[in-house]
Amino acid sequence: MINDANNIVLAVMGAVGNGKSSTLNSIIQEPLFQSGRSIGPVTQRIGSCVRNWKLPEVGRTVHIVDTPGMCDSTYRDVENVHLMVEFFKTLSHGVSAFVLVFNIHNTRLDEYTKNMLRLFERLLGPQFWKHVVIVFTHVDEDQRDYLEENIDALTDPAEGFVRVIHQWFQLQYQPPIVFLSNRDTRYSQYARDCFMELYQAVVSVEEGARREKFTCTFFQEVNNRAGVVQDNFIVQSIRSATAAIPQMIQSGTRAVSNVCSVM
Repeated sequence: MINDANNIVLAVMGAVGNGKSSTLNSIIQEPLFQSGRSIGPVTQRIGSCVRNWKLPEVGRTVHIVDTPGMCDSTYRDVENVHLMVEFFKTLSHGVSAFVLVFNIHNTRLDEYTKNMLRLFERLLGPQFWKHVVIVFTHVDEDQRDYLEENIDALTDPAEGFVRVIHQWFQLQYQPPIVFLSNRDTRYSQYARDCFMELYQAVVSVEEGARREKFTCTFFQEVNNRAGVVQDNFIVQSIRSATAAIPQMIQSGTRAVSNVCSVM
């Protein structure tokens, strides 16, 4: 079922507290991914499942890969690298969409998030941006009017959030943007309409790729290996990618080298 051509594969990334797990639970209408407020990160391991896409009912299955928040400061870098190994192994058969989740109340594109996106671009190639969907959560119906200025600022083609991403990564195309509410998704028509927009955004990047899932040389090389050899290849690839990004060295991700020495 996971490799079914009609199956949607979502790789979901975002910082702790951005509503990532709540969004995934809303899609499948099942409290499978742990979410909520806590002192430390809630999602402490990669979660992966195959379910029906239920919000809205679209008659398709979705393979969801949930990752720890990209900006989790409470994780050791070494542990993050091990988690990323599992993440890339899970995705290596192809991805329909990379969903980047942000909180509408905290839209700062911080340095660590930029570094993670640089890493993905380095490992997967710039074509992965064609499969990116940007999501802003906590856009609840009773707050929508209050948030309109935020939404206008984020979508401003000259100075908005996506414009900033364009400038940082020199993109030739604009990823679709979706504003979501995870409140009362079973009964709120507003929330259901939001998730219809998310589904349509995923379909738009799929159709842009002629319904073919994203793959790349890195994924193909991962699939050509198995076991410890596969794990070592992924870690060495991450190490090479981070070494080519000076900003990541400055941010403390040199711990990748320590992982390579013990695997």
